[in-house]
Amino acid sequence: MEYKKELLQSRIAGIKDPIQKRLLQDVLVDVFGELLDYSEQCFLDLEQKIEHEYSDPCSHYFIFTGICKKDGIDNASRSLFEVPLQKERDEADAGYLGTLFLACDFKAVLRCMANVYPVTVLTDKGEYATTAALCYSKRYQDTFRWLYEQFGANKRQWHTINCPYLYKLLDIIDQEAKVPKDAAVQKVSIQLGEFSDFVTDDLVLVWNVSKTICKPKTDIAAAGVSSYYIHQIPIDDPDAGYLAVPEAEELFSVVFSDCERHLLVRTENQAYHELEILKVEPYYPEKDHTQLLYPLQSNQRMMRPTDVQALSQPRLLWTKGEVARMLSAYQVFSEFELVDVRPGTQEDKMEVMDMNPFIRVHTFLKQKQKLVLILHARDPADIFRYEKMFFLLAELQLCTQEYQWTGVLQ
Repeated sequence: MEYKKELLQSRIAGIKDPIQKRLLQDVLVDVFGELLDYSEQCFLDLEQKIEHEYSDPCSHYFIFTGICKKDGIDNASRSLFEVPLQKERDEADAGYLGTLFLACDFKAVLRCMANVYPVTVLTDKGEYATTAALCYSKRYQDTFRWLYEQFGANKRQWHTINCPYLYKLLDIIDQEAKVPKDAAVQKVSIQLGEFSDFVTDDLVLVWNVSKTICKPKTDIAAAGVSSYYIHQIPIDDPDAGYLAVPEAEELFSVVFSDCERHLLVRTENQAYHELEILKVEPYYPEKDHTQLLYPLQSNQRMMRPTDVQALSQPRLLWTKGEVARMLSAYQVFSEFELVDVRPGTQEDKMEVMDMNPFIRVHTFLKQKQKLVLILHARDPADIFRYEKMFFLLAELQLCTQEYQWTGVLQ
């Protein structure tokens, strides 16, 4: 605007006759001013069109996770909901007594899981004294595995979920099978020794994924000698991500129509009068009053023009600068400093947490070259620093199959 003002003033200053100056002022301001505004708006529209065409395809599917007490969930929240879990125990849950949250760092959790502890269990059939071991919560792990399967079924790109709290939630498993399988557990008292002060047993995970049942408009379409059903579901929030969950369909397709704001779900087996939809809600912190015990974490990233262009380019060399560029798109990377990236050695024997244990990568390479990511945590007292590092490693691992990524914190 300042440039436009200086340009008009320079033209007007060259005219001496006051009448001609006034006429020229009207012409320049009304005509050329409008032309400049029109040109600027055209350039702005072009920039927005290009940005939309090259936008991150995963921008509507970022998952936010947090942890809070059971009575700290905001029932009116539009964004955060309790992670749903299986209600009844099955054969795979034999010996399950409950779940606790251990507020220790990764190495301390490993030490805790390596031991067994005395436990007293109060049930509807009496009290039992036994020993118990701790392991990562199977029900929460299965929930994230299930979400991964829904991403795959809907042909949406999966990104590792940054959920460090998931690896502090530990299941209590009866090692002596003294508690009857059909007994309802009412209270569990476990003695963890040095870890007792870090235990909380009334916490739940929350995320920005909600379930809803829709009643779609259904049509039948022909495809060669067969037919299929098209379910049209109106989209009420263009900033949210949607995943369809048909019950009896192994193969189906989902099409998101931007212009009509409809979700089209195509199935082969049957037409659904009611269809379950997973909605990845956008997070608005000013509208949410969930009492989180720790800051909310997410796998959100900001794709810059160089990042978008790099997605279509082959990565022949993994340099420190290339790794720094990729990781800097994630907000959590701001909590670290990248020290170096180097080939792995025999001394790198630290146990690595697999943040995507349900992903199976098949490759012809029997032995993968190991690359080590060396990071410095800005807050050495952060009990989640290892899990956050493993999240970044998992994202790097998804980008390549010929290398095995591991990490070191300094």
